[in-house]
Amino acid sequence: MAKMNERERFLAVCRGEKPDYVPIFGLPGAPGMSRGCMKKTHDRLVATGMPACVGGCWANWKCEDLESWYRYWGTASVITLTFAPAGGQIGFKETRRIEGGYEIIESESGALTRQVINNDITYSMPEFIRYPVRDRASWEFYKERMSVRTFMSKDEFETRCRALDDRTRPLLVHGGGSYSSVRNLMGPEGASFAFYDDPELVHEIIAWRLDQIRKTAFPLIERLRPDVVYFGEDLCYKSGMMLSPKHFEEFCAGYYREVCGLARSVGVPLRVVDTDGNAMEFTGIIERCGVNAICPYEVKAGNDLFELRRRHPEFVFFGWLEKEVANEGNEKLIRPEIMGKVPGLLETGRYFPNGDHGIQPLVTFPNLCRFMTLLHEVCGNPEGTFPRMDPP
Repeated sequence: MAKMNERERFLAVCRGEKPDYVPIFGLPGAPGMSRGCMKKTHDRLVATGMPACVGGCWANWKCEDLESWYRYWGTASVITLTFAPAGGQIGFKETRRIEGGYEIIESESGALTRQVINNDITYSMPEFIRYPVRDRASWEFYKERMSVRTFMSKDEFETRCRALDDRTRPLLVHGGGSYSSVRNLMGPEGASFAFYDDPELVHEIIAWRLDQIRKTAFPLIERLRPDVVYFGEDLCYKSGMMLSPKHFEEFCAGYYREVCGLARSVGVPLRVVDTDGNAMEFTGIIERCGVNAICPYEVKAGNDLFELRRRHPEFVFFGWLEKEVANEGNEKLIRPEIMGKVPGLLETGRYFPNGDHGIQPLVTFPNLCRFMTLLHEVCGNPEGTFPRMDPP
Protein backbone atom coordinates (compact mmCIF):
# COMPACT_ATOMS: atom_id res chain seq x y z
CA MET A 1 0.00 0.00 0.00
CA ALA A 2 1.26 3.49 -0.84
CA LYS A 3 2.28 5.69 2.07
CA MET A 4 -0.51 8.05 3.15
CA ASN A 5 -0.18 11.52 4.61
CA GLU A 6 -1.60 12.24 8.07
CA ARG A 7 -4.93 13.51 6.79
CA GLU A 8 -5.47 10.57 4.44
CA ARG A 9 -4.61 8.13 7.22
CA PHE A 10 -6.96 9.84 9.67
CA LEU A 11 -9.83 9.86 7.17
CA ALA A 12 -9.33 6.18 6.36
CA VAL A 13 -9.71 5.20 10.01
CA CYS A 14 -12.78 7.44 10.45
CA ARG A 15 -14.45 5.83 7.44
CA GLY A 16 -13.68 2.27 8.48
CA GLU A 17 -11.19 1.82 5.64
CA LYS A 18 -7.75 0.24 5.89
CA PRO A 19 -4.91 2.79 6.25
CA ASP A 20 -1.24 2.10 5.60
CA TYR A 21 -0.98 2.00 9.41
CA VAL A 22 -3.14 3.12 12.33
CA PRO A 23 -1.86 6.41 13.79
CA ILE A 24 -1.40 7.10 17.48
CA PHE A 25 -3.67 10.08 17.25
CA GLY A 26 -4.96 12.42 19.94
CA LEU A 27 -7.34 15.37 20.12
CA PRO A 28 -6.63 18.54 22.13
CA GLY A 29 -8.88 17.92 25.13
CA ALA A 30 -7.78 14.32 25.71
CA PRO A 31 -4.48 13.85 23.87
CA GLY A 32 -3.29 10.62 25.46
CA MET A 33 0.38 10.26 24.52
CA SER A 34 0.04 12.21 21.28
CA ARG A 35 0.33 15.94 22.01
CA GLY A 36 3.05 16.43 24.63
CA CYS A 37 2.41 16.88 28.35
CA MET A 38 2.33 19.42 31.18
CA LYS A 39 5.66 20.93 32.24
CA LYS A 40 6.09 18.94 35.47
CA THR A 41 5.41 15.73 33.57
CA HIS A 42 7.81 16.80 30.80
CA ASP A 43 10.46 17.54 33.46
CA ARG A 44 9.92 14.05 34.87
CA LEU A 45 10.40 12.44 31.45
CA VAL A 46 13.64 14.36 30.93
CA ALA A 47 14.84 13.49 34.44
CA THR A 48 14.27 9.78 33.73
CA GLY A 49 15.99 9.73 30.34
CA MET A 50 14.11 11.56 27.59
CA PRO A 51 16.35 13.91 25.57
CA ALA A 52 15.80 17.50 26.68
CA CYS A 53 15.58 18.58 23.04
CA VAL A 54 12.20 16.84 22.68
CA GLY A 55 9.52 19.54 22.89
CA GLY A 56 5.84 19.16 23.62
CA CYS A 57 6.07 20.91 26.99
CA TRP A 58 2.80 22.64 27.94
CA ALA A 59 2.95 25.57 30.37
CA ASN A 60 0.49 28.44 30.79
CA TRP A 61 -1.66 26.84 28.06
CA LYS A 62 1.11 27.18 25.48
CA CYS A 63 3.34 24.47 24.07
CA GLU A 64 6.95 24.60 22.99
CA ASP A 65 7.94 22.76 19.79
CA LEU A 66 5.09 20.26 19.61
CA GLU A 67 6.35 19.12 16.19
CA SER A 68 9.47 17.60 17.75
CA TRP A 69 7.23 15.54 20.09
CA TYR A 70 5.35 14.21 17.07
CA ARG A 71 8.60 13.26 15.33
CA TYR A 72 10.23 11.68 18.37
CA TRP A 73 7.27 9.64 19.60
CA GLY A 74 5.73 8.96 16.19
CA THR A 75 2.34 10.46 17.04
CA ALA A 76 -0.16 12.66 15.20
CA SER A 77 -2.88 15.20 15.85
CA VAL A 78 -4.91 17.99 14.26
CA ILE A 79 -4.36 21.50 13.02
CA THR A 80 -6.09 23.97 15.34
CA LEU A 81 -6.98 27.44 14.13
CA THR A 82 -5.35 30.67 15.28
CA PHE A 83 -8.11 32.92 13.95
CA ALA A 84 -11.89 33.28 13.96
CA PRO A 85 -14.21 35.26 11.73
CA ALA A 86 -15.75 37.04 14.73
CA GLY A 87 -14.55 38.18 18.13
CA GLY A 88 -13.97 41.38 20.05
CA GLN A 89 -15.46 40.22 23.35
CA ILE A 90 -14.73 42.61 26.24
CA GLY A 91 -14.00 39.83 28.70
CA PHE A 92 -13.19 40.21 32.41
CA LYS A 93 -10.18 41.44 34.33
CA GLU A 94 -8.68 39.09 36.91
CA THR A 95 -6.63 39.63 40.04
CA ARG A 96 -4.41 36.95 41.57
CA ARG A 97 -2.90 36.61 45.02
CA ILE A 98 -1.27 33.95 47.18
CA GLU A 99 -3.20 33.13 50.33
CA GLY A 100 -2.83 30.18 52.69
CA GLY A 101 -0.49 28.35 50.32
CA TYR A 102 -2.88 28.60 47.35
CA GLU A 103 -3.40 30.96 44.43
CA ILE A 104 -6.68 32.88 44.65
CA ILE A 105 -8.16 34.21 41.39
CA GLU A 106 -10.92 36.81 41.49
CA SER A 107 -12.72 37.75 38.28
CA GLU A 108 -14.61 40.91 37.42
CA SER A 109 -17.52 38.55 36.67
CA GLY A 110 -17.73 37.69 40.37
CA ALA A 111 -16.15 34.25 39.95
CA LEU A 112 -13.72 33.15 42.68
CA THR A 113 -11.26 30.28 42.22
CA ARG A 114 -8.65 28.67 44.47
CA GLN A 115 -5.93 26.48 42.99
CA VAL A 116 -2.47 25.11 43.77
CA ILE A 117 0.42 27.45 43.07
CA ASN A 118 1.88 26.98 39.57
CA ASN A 119 -1.23 25.09 38.50
CA ASP A 120 -0.64 26.26 34.93
CA ILE A 121 2.37 23.94 34.60
CA THR A 122 1.06 20.84 36.37
CA TYR A 123 -2.76 21.04 36.43
CA SER A 124 -4.92 19.72 39.18
CA MET A 125 -8.60 20.55 39.34
CA PRO A 126 -9.09 24.04 40.83
CA GLU A 127 -11.67 24.70 43.53
CA PHE A 128 -14.37 26.86 41.98
CA ILE A 129 -15.70 28.70 45.01
CA ARG A 130 -18.03 31.02 43.12
CA TYR A 131 -19.11 30.86 39.47
CA PRO A 132 -19.65 33.69 36.95
CA VAL A 133 -23.44 33.24 36.75
CA ARG A 134 -25.40 33.11 39.99
CA ASP A 135 -28.67 34.79 38.99
CA ARG A 136 -30.20 36.63 36.06
CA ALA A 137 -28.32 39.88 36.77
CA SER A 138 -24.94 38.14 36.69
CA TRP A 139 -26.01 36.30 33.52
CA GLU A 140 -26.88 39.56 31.77
CA PHE A 141 -23.50 41.02 32.80
CA TYR A 142 -21.66 37.93 31.56
CA LYS A 143 -23.56 37.87 28.25
CA GLU A 144 -22.87 41.56 27.62
CA ARG A 145 -19.13 41.11 28.21
CA MET A 146 -18.71 37.83 26.30
CA SER A 147 -20.80 38.34 23.16
CA VAL A 148 -19.16 38.74 19.76
CA ARG A 149 -18.73 42.39 18.75
CA THR A 150 -16.45 42.53 15.69
CA PHE A 151 -16.20 40.65 12.40
CA MET A 152 -13.24 39.92 10.16
CA SER A 153 -13.36 41.33 6.65
CA LYS A 154 -14.29 38.93 3.87
CA ASP A 155 -10.92 39.42 2.18
CA GLU A 156 -8.91 38.68 5.31
CA PHE A 157 -11.09 35.68 6.13
CA GLU A 158 -10.61 34.25 2.64
CA THR A 159 -6.86 34.82 2.71
CA ARG A 160 -6.50 32.99 6.02
CA CYS A 161 -8.72 30.13 4.92
CA ARG A 162 -6.99 29.67 1.58
CA ALA A 163 -3.74 28.77 3.37
CA LEU A 164 -5.46 25.64 4.70
CA ASP A 165 -6.98 24.38 1.47
CA ASP A 166 -4.11 22.01 0.64
CA ARG A 167 -3.54 20.70 4.17
CA THR A 168 -1.99 17.28 4.73
CA ARG A 169 -2.98 17.09 8.42
CA PRO A 170 -6.62 16.96 9.62
CA LEU A 171 -8.15 20.30 10.58
CA LEU A 172 -10.30 20.85 13.69
CA VAL A 173 -12.96 23.50 14.28
CA HIS A 174 -14.48 23.94 17.74
CA GLY A 175 -18.25 23.55 17.95
CA GLY A 176 -18.66 24.58 21.59
CA GLY A 177 -21.00 22.68 23.88
CA SER A 178 -24.53 22.79 25.27
CA TYR A 179 -24.63 21.34 28.80
CA SER A 180 -21.08 22.55 29.39
CA SER A 181 -22.13 26.11 28.60
CA VAL A 182 -24.47 26.03 31.59
CA ARG A 183 -22.18 24.05 33.90
CA ASN A 184 -19.15 26.24 33.20
CA LEU A 185 -21.13 29.36 34.10
CA MET A 186 -23.10 28.06 37.09
CA GLY A 187 -21.15 25.03 38.35
CA PRO A 188 -22.42 21.44 38.40
CA GLU A 189 -24.66 21.98 41.42
CA GLY A 190 -26.04 25.31 40.27
CA ALA A 191 -26.66 23.96 36.79
CA SER A 192 -28.40 20.87 38.15
CA PHE A 193 -30.85 23.02 40.10
CA ALA A 194 -31.32 25.44 37.21
CA PHE A 195 -32.56 22.73 34.83
CA TYR A 196 -35.52 22.32 37.20
CA ASP A 197 -35.87 25.70 38.91
CA ASP A 198 -35.12 28.07 36.04
CA PRO A 199 -35.40 26.19 32.73
CA GLU A 200 -36.01 29.47 30.90
CA LEU A 201 -32.53 30.68 31.89
CA VAL A 202 -30.95 27.37 30.86
CA HIS A 203 -32.60 27.56 27.44
CA GLU A 204 -31.40 31.15 27.11
CA ILE A 205 -27.78 30.30 27.95
CA ILE A 206 -27.67 27.42 25.47
CA ALA A 207 -29.39 29.49 22.77
CA TRP A 208 -26.86 32.30 23.31
CA ARG A 209 -23.98 29.85 23.06
CA LEU A 210 -25.37 28.44 19.81
CA ASP A 211 -25.74 31.95 18.42
CA GLN A 212 -22.08 32.67 19.21
CA ILE A 213 -21.06 29.44 17.47
CA ARG A 214 -23.08 30.45 14.41
CA LYS A 215 -20.93 33.59 14.22
CA THR A 216 -17.53 32.12 15.13
CA ALA A 217 -17.62 28.55 13.81
CA PHE A 218 -20.26 28.23 11.10
CA PRO A 219 -18.35 30.36 8.54
CA LEU A 220 -15.26 28.22 9.18
CA ILE A 221 -17.17 24.97 8.75
CA GLU A 222 -18.80 26.17 5.54
CA ARG A 223 -15.62 27.55 3.99
CA LEU A 224 -12.93 25.14 5.22
CA ARG A 225 -14.94 21.91 5.38
CA PRO A 226 -12.79 20.73 8.31
CA ASP A 227 -12.05 17.12 9.11
CA VAL A 228 -13.19 17.43 12.73
CA VAL A 229 -15.88 19.43 14.50
CA TYR A 230 -15.09 19.14 18.19
CA PHE A 231 -17.51 19.63 21.11
CA GLY A 232 -16.51 19.91 24.77
CA GLU A 233 -19.11 18.65 27.24
CA ASP A 234 -17.75 16.54 30.14
CA LEU A 235 -21.35 15.50 30.65
CA CYS A 236 -20.71 12.11 32.27
CA TYR A 237 -19.29 11.04 35.62
CA LYS A 238 -18.20 7.67 36.98
CA SER A 239 -21.70 6.14 36.84
CA GLY A 240 -23.22 7.77 33.78
CA MET A 241 -24.79 10.99 32.55
CA MET A 242 -25.12 14.02 34.84
CA LEU A 243 -28.21 15.03 32.89
CA SER A 244 -31.11 12.70 32.22
CA PRO A 245 -31.77 11.61 28.62
CA LYS A 246 -35.12 13.43 28.83
CA HIS A 247 -33.45 16.69 29.83
CA PHE A 248 -30.72 16.25 27.25
CA GLU A 249 -33.34 15.92 24.53
CA GLU A 250 -35.25 18.95 25.80
CA PHE A 251 -32.31 21.31 26.31
CA CYS A 252 -29.26 20.09 24.38
CA ALA A 253 -30.23 17.91 21.41
CA GLY A 254 -31.29 20.82 19.22
CA TYR A 255 -27.86 22.41 19.59
CA TYR A 256 -26.20 19.26 18.28
CA ARG A 257 -28.66 18.68 15.50
CA GLU A 258 -28.05 22.16 14.12
CA VAL A 259 -24.23 22.13 14.33
CA CYS A 260 -23.89 18.52 13.21
CA GLY A 261 -26.43 19.08 10.47
CA LEU A 262 -24.27 21.82 9.00
CA ALA A 263 -21.12 19.73 9.44
CA ARG A 264 -22.64 16.72 7.72
CA SER A 265 -23.99 18.86 4.88
CA VAL A 266 -20.45 19.91 3.92
CA GLY A 267 -18.93 16.47 4.43
CA VAL A 268 -17.19 16.79 7.81
CA PRO A 269 -16.28 13.15 8.59
CA LEU A 270 -15.81 13.41 12.37
CA ARG A 271 -18.17 15.11 14.82
CA VAL A 272 -16.69 14.30 18.22
CA VAL A 273 -17.68 15.03 21.82
CA ASP A 274 -15.09 15.19 24.59
CA THR A 275 -16.57 13.78 27.78
CA ASP A 276 -15.12 12.14 30.85
CA GLY A 277 -16.79 9.41 32.87
CA ASN A 278 -19.04 6.54 31.89
CA ALA A 279 -20.41 7.18 28.39
CA MET A 280 -22.13 3.83 27.81
CA GLU A 281 -25.62 5.35 27.71
CA PHE A 282 -24.54 8.72 26.33
CA THR A 283 -22.98 7.18 23.20
CA GLY A 284 -26.34 6.15 21.77
CA ILE A 285 -28.05 9.38 22.79
CA ILE A 286 -25.45 11.63 21.17
CA GLU A 287 -25.20 9.43 18.07
CA ARG A 288 -28.87 10.13 17.36
CA CYS A 289 -28.03 13.85 17.33
CA GLY A 290 -25.44 13.51 14.56
CA VAL A 291 -22.26 12.98 16.59
CA ASN A 292 -20.20 9.97 15.49
CA ALA A 293 -17.31 9.90 17.98
CA ILE A 294 -16.47 10.34 21.67
CA CYS A 295 -13.11 10.80 23.37
CA PRO A 296 -11.38 9.68 25.54
CA TYR A 297 -13.47 6.76 26.97
CA GLU A 298 -11.95 6.52 30.42
CA VAL A 299 -11.07 3.06 31.70
CA LYS A 300 -11.81 3.56 35.41
CA ALA A 301 -15.35 4.80 34.65
CA GLY A 302 -16.38 1.34 33.43
CA ASN A 303 -16.60 1.96 29.70
CA ASP A 304 -16.54 -1.16 27.52
CA LEU A 305 -15.65 -0.48 23.89
CA PHE A 306 -16.23 -4.08 22.86
CA GLU A 307 -19.84 -3.80 24.00
CA LEU A 308 -20.21 -0.33 22.48
CA ARG A 309 -18.85 -1.60 19.16
CA ARG A 310 -21.58 -4.24 19.09
CA ARG A 311 -24.21 -1.54 19.69
CA HIS A 312 -22.71 1.15 17.44
CA PRO A 313 -20.84 -0.42 14.51
CA GLU A 314 -20.09 2.88 12.73
CA PHE A 315 -19.12 4.99 15.75
CA VAL A 316 -15.50 6.18 16.04
CA PHE A 317 -13.70 5.45 19.32
CA PHE A 318 -10.68 7.14 20.92
CA GLY A 319 -8.54 6.17 23.89
CA TRP A 320 -9.59 3.46 26.40
CA LEU A 321 -6.03 2.57 27.39
CA GLU A 322 -5.29 3.18 31.05
CA LYS A 323 -2.70 5.97 31.19
CA GLU A 324 -1.41 4.84 34.60
CA VAL A 325 0.28 1.76 33.13
CA ALA A 326 3.13 4.05 31.99
CA ASN A 327 3.73 5.26 35.55
CA GLU A 328 6.65 4.15 37.68
CA GLY A 329 6.37 0.54 38.85
CA ASN A 330 3.54 -0.35 36.44
CA GLU A 331 5.56 -1.77 33.54
CA LYS A 332 4.04 -5.25 33.99
CA LEU A 333 0.60 -3.78 33.29
CA ILE A 334 1.51 -2.39 29.86
CA ARG A 335 1.32 -5.58 27.81
CA PRO A 336 -2.01 -6.89 29.13
CA GLU A 337 -3.60 -3.44 28.83
CA ILE A 338 -2.64 -3.02 25.18
CA MET A 339 -2.93 -6.61 23.98
CA GLY A 340 -6.25 -7.18 25.74
CA LYS A 341 -7.88 -4.30 23.86
CA VAL A 342 -6.12 -2.91 20.82
CA PRO A 343 -5.84 -5.90 18.44
CA GLY A 344 -9.53 -6.78 18.82
CA LEU A 345 -10.72 -3.21 18.35
CA LEU A 346 -8.46 -2.62 15.36
CA GLU A 347 -10.14 -5.60 13.73
CA THR A 348 -13.49 -3.81 13.95
CA GLY A 349 -12.04 -0.55 12.57
CA ARG A 350 -12.85 3.08 13.39
CA TYR A 351 -10.60 3.06 16.48
CA PHE A 352 -7.73 5.36 17.47
CA PRO A 353 -5.87 3.61 20.32
CA ASN A 354 -4.28 5.88 22.89
CA GLY A 355 -4.11 6.67 26.58
CA ASP A 356 -7.44 7.68 28.04
CA HIS A 357 -6.44 11.24 28.95
CA GLY A 358 -2.92 12.61 29.24
CA ILE A 359 0.44 11.51 30.62
CA GLN A 360 0.72 11.77 34.40
CA PRO A 361 3.61 13.19 36.48
CA LEU A 362 4.45 9.69 37.82
CA VAL A 363 5.43 8.50 34.31
CA THR A 364 8.96 7.35 33.58
CA PHE A 365 10.74 7.62 30.25
CA PRO A 366 11.51 3.86 30.08
CA ASN A 367 7.89 2.98 30.77
CA LEU A 368 6.61 5.41 28.16
CA CYS A 369 9.07 3.86 25.70
CA ARG A 370 7.73 0.39 26.58
CA PHE A 371 4.15 1.54 26.14
CA MET A 372 4.83 3.25 22.82
CA THR A 373 6.98 0.39 21.50
CA LEU A 374 4.18 -2.14 21.88
CA LEU A 375 1.46 0.23 20.70
CA HIS A 376 3.44 1.12 17.57
CA GLU A 377 4.04 -2.56 16.88
CA VAL A 378 0.36 -3.50 17.20
CA CYS A 379 -0.68 -0.54 15.00
CA GLY A 380 1.96 -1.29 12.35
CA ASN A 381 3.24 2.23 12.96
CA PRO A 382 6.88 2.73 11.81
CA GLU A 383 7.18 6.34 12.98
CA GLY A 384 9.19 7.79 15.86
CA THR A 385 12.86 7.82 16.85
CA PHE A 386 12.41 6.95 20.56
CA PRO A 387 14.37 3.87 21.76
CA ARG A 388 12.32 0.70 21.41
CA MET A 389 11.93 -1.18 24.72
CA ASP A 390 9.73 -4.24 24.97
CA PRO A 391 7.48 -4.36 28.05
CA PRO A 392 7.75 -7.43 30.29
